[in-house]
Amino acid sequence: METKILGHFMSHPELLEKLQQLSHDEKLEILQFLTTELAKEESLRALDNSTAYRAWSPYDYGDAAQKLMSLLKEE
Repeated sequence: METKILGHFMSHPELLEKLQQLSHDEKLEILQFLTTELAKEESLRALDNSTAYRAWSPYDYGDAAQKLMSLLKEE
């Protein structure tokens, strides 16, 4: 498989080799770019840093923790 980048065709192994040569910061930038692109393809919405989101936690649910422990013991 070949990929066209900046007017040049590059095979998959060549592309991976070029990516390995990037600096740490450049790799993070590429990772962020690809993550955003994948989220767009999956129609996912990015989280807003200024918004507080509720997350479930087992800390106030003792019966749920006990149920989980009993299930783990059964295994």
